[in-house]
Amino acid sequence: MTRGNNKIKGMTLTEILIVVGILTFLILMVTVAFRSQLFKGNDAKRKGDIHRIQVAIEEYEKDNNCYPLPDQVVCDPGTGLQPYIDKIPCDPTTNSSYVYEHEDSLCPDWYRVLANLENASDSDAQSACGPEGTYNFYQSSPNAPLCNLTESDFYGCINGVCTPISWDNLRPGPECDPNYQNASCYGQCGNPINECGSWDQ
Repeated sequence: MTRGNNKIKGMTLTEILIVVGILTFLILMVTVAFRSQLFKGNDAKRKGDIHRIQVAIEEYEKDNNCYPLPDQVVCDPGTGLQPYIDKIPCDPTTNSSYVYEHEDSLCPDWYRVLANLENASDSDAQSACGPEGTYNFYQSSPNAPLCNLTESDFYGCINGVCTPISWDNLRPGPECDPNYQNASCYGQCGNPINECGSWDQ
């Protein structure tokens, strides 16, 4: 097509495909980089959260000669370890409590707080731990035993009765908080504040 002495030339199909391919590649690279940074940010928060929880748990033990029971280490309402920590933080992506393992006792002598890091190549990632080896990061008391819980080791107070609870692969973790690793729930059922509430995604 000509207009006066000027020629207007459109792009060929090959040129359009090349441009689209380059743009697609660039968008893909930006997306991958963004997701990687997002994972690293979430993991940094998880590690910081667990460190803060660990400090609070250790301070609690100094005053009580026992580590806390699970209903004190939940993020909703998150006030169970006051004044050692103002509010127990939740996992940044699931908004659920970090998994808290402890000695099967009313006066636990050991504990472990677990999380799952999204960046598998994180230098702080550890060997598989927790129920069915679901978690790759944890902090614990020095005397904590090997990681060996199974998904069937959790109980919760349902209508005031200590009841086995299911495993939720979406969290991942026990289906509700607070949860216990003892079929008696350590006698904590009966108080409405210890009712195991359903987790909403």
